Amino acid sequence: MRLPLFPLHVVAFPHLPLPLHVFEERYRAMMRDVMTDASPYAGRFVVSVITGGPEVERAGAPVTFSAVGTVVEVHSADRFPDGRWGLLAVGEARARLGAVDRSGDYAVVEVERLPEIEGDPTVASALVPRVQAALDAYLATVKRFVASTASIASEPPETTDVAASLDEVLKPIRLPDEPLAASYAVAGVLQVELMRKQQLLEMPDAVSRLEAELGLLRREAQLLSEGAMSPVSTGDLRYHPN
Repeated sequence: MRLPLFPLHVVAFPHLPLPLHVFEERYRAMMRDVMTDASPYAGRFVVSVITGGPEVERAGAPVTFSAVGTVVEVHSADRFPDGRWGLLAVGEARARLGAVDRSGDYAVVEVERLPEIEGDPTVASALVPRVQAALDAYLATVKRFVASTASIASEPPETTDVAASLDEVLKPIRLPDEPLAASYAVAGVLQVELMRKQQLLEMPDAVSRLEAELGLLRREAQLLSEGAMSPVSTGDLRYHPN
């Protein structure tokens, strides 16, 4: 299967929304082709995280990207008068990227969808509630950390505003009961380095991913509770990967 390639400083995950602002000319052309009624791409393209080079490609500065990405499907799109696009895509499936064709206005890549494997179902089902508990503790720690930082840096009215914003953004997240979906939901919420997110995407099954996420949630909560990390933007904690 051939699909347009959109390299980004983002790791997209199956099942999760990916809002995008498309402004570079080559990707405007890509979106015109993706969204036309007769498109062979049927509203789909593949997102892969950039591993080297700028997000906006320039001559002599090619972008390199991961060999594993995510096929996404556009669920809504708005084209602005100046040609930019605002769209909401949703992750559909992990994919291994093959040969890249750069002869057109934008790159097109051969993709092979990767299988979705749960792993041992007994282990997977037992992991979900443990990860849920760790996620609850992580979000509570983030909330305390950001509120504490705001109280030191802000005047009392501003502190109240931050607390209200945190209450809105950091609402409890109920993970899906299905282990694969739960593993991707946690991957989208976790605020860790892109390469760690990419490692989560590439893990072979839900059990491996949930076990890794359990460790990451506990580690990040511990670091935050010790004040070992800088504040996390509340805008980065919504239920999506970017």
